[in-house]
Amino acid sequence: AQQLANELIAEAKTKNTYGEATAYIRKISQQAYGDITDPEDRAGMAVNDAICSLAVRRLHEEERSLPINKED
Repeated sequence: AQQLANELIAEAKTKNTYGEATAYIRKISQQAYGDITDPEDRAGMAVNDAICSLAVRRLHEEERSLPINKED
């Protein structure tokens, strides 16, 4: 899951801002839904949600660690 999250983050970072990257990951997450009554679809959705959540969390951690630009 970590490797897939890292790949997703790398793909999301092709966007211009962290906000756009986060929106991209959330869009990917929303596109992965299928038939909720099918156990395979349900398992795939759970894995996708976990990977996307991990990717968003890591992206936000990175964003929060950026220095503040102070203009004199």
